Amino acid sequence: MRYFFLLCIFLIFSGSSNAVSADTVIKHYIYFPHREAGGANIQADKSLRDPRFSGAQIVYTWRSLEPEKGRYDFSAIEEDLAFLHSIGKQLWIQLQEKSFTPRRNVPDYLLADPIYQGGVLKQSMASAPERDPGKPLADDEYGWSAKMWEKPVRERYQALIRQLGHKFDGRIAGINFSESSIDIGTEHPDGTTTFPAGFRPEDYVDAIRENMQVLASSFKTSVPMVYLNFVPGEWLPWNDKGYMRGLFAEAQRLRMGIGGPDLMPYRKSHMAQTYGFFKNYPDALVKGMAVQDGNLRQINPKTGKKNTVRDILDFAEHYLGLDYIFWVEDEPYFSDEVLKQLPAK
Repeated sequence: MRYFFLLCIFLIFSGSSNAVSADTVIKHYIYFPHREAGGANIQADKSLRDPRFSGAQIVYTWRSLEPEKGRYDFSAIEEDLAFLHSIGKQLWIQLQEKSFTPRRNVPDYLLADPIYQGGVLKQSMASAPERDPGKPLADDEYGWSAKMWEKPVRERYQALIRQLGHKFDGRIAGINFSESSIDIGTEHPDGTTTFPAGFRPEDYVDAIRENMQVLASSFKTSVPMVYLNFVPGEWLPWNDKGYMRGLFAEAQRLRMGIGGPDLMPYRKSHMAQTYGFFKNYPDALVKGMAVQDGNLRQINPKTGKKNTVRDILDFAEHYLGLDYIFWVEDEPYFSDEVLKQLPAK
């Protein structure tokens, strides 16, 4: 009788949402931040054939997918999908409208037609965690963010999302937006920020929320994922406007995946923002993060030493409860550490 009682207790707890995370095996993907012509760099990548990796997360820019207004070109996705399937791998799309270099990732028509208010806004990249602090500052330490808070821009982006859903839902593993963080405006010593004319943080947050709704409705079989890390006008826990909290709540309502760049265990600037929300996000829903350039160079506050692969995996599994990790091939760390230390599938 005692054995039966204990067995019942075990079965009850095995069915809880926490148990789901404990039984989940993290799926690993190789992250390709750029695609060479014909997908040459993807097809030549030997690590992609490693059985520990489930597939490739590939960045496709809005500009490349909609070269002219209303004319879509998904040939690159079709090529990569066919190749990956031929080697038994899956495709994960990262839809990129932001840039972190001087190149603009939006179609030219957004820049030319006045209805789109210029289409993009310049942002600084000098404080980005992937930036090598030993590198001298240059004049090109910036990127461009699409003006999603402008309704005409947002409507065109959502039209692209719907087209992608119609074509690829169920054929790809998942799809995610670029990160929510944008670095714009002028910060003052008192902690306030003066934003460019025409920009309000609440409008930007509303635009993210609306895009999330379109992504979730367009991808019912493949995993829709929103990358949430920071939003302008808020810095948690001291300046809580409810922006990030509201976006995570909306993601949970939509039952969509959450993700983000820069998987750096216990990093102070992230603990009260992204990581805290990830930890509390239901384990029954999908969670994934990317290990990007410079992440393995950062110091782990708990050990006082450089991040290791084991640090990242332990934090991903036991603190964040991740389902996916997307690894950039940042050398020498990828060859010397990731490939040597990543456990067998």
